[in-house]
Amino acid sequence: MTDPLPSNAESAPLNPALKSQSETVYDTTHTTPAPIDTASASEGEGEGWSWVWIVVTVLCVALAIWFLL
Repeated sequence: MTDPLPSNAESAPLNPALKSQSETVYDTTHTTPAPIDTASASEGEGEGWSWVWIVVTVLCVALAIWFLL
């Protein structure tokens, strides 16, 4: 009968697919600006989304009640 485990089972990784293939080194000599410094928004931009979510929520609740009755 053959042994299903290799002779060096203790040193083998549990899942060879999870073994790291390459090492990534990040450049720490250059810095990038903070996200708040590069953000662009105008006055009043995006204020209508709260109304959109309210309308969608009311419609979904109305449909749920309609289908349950």
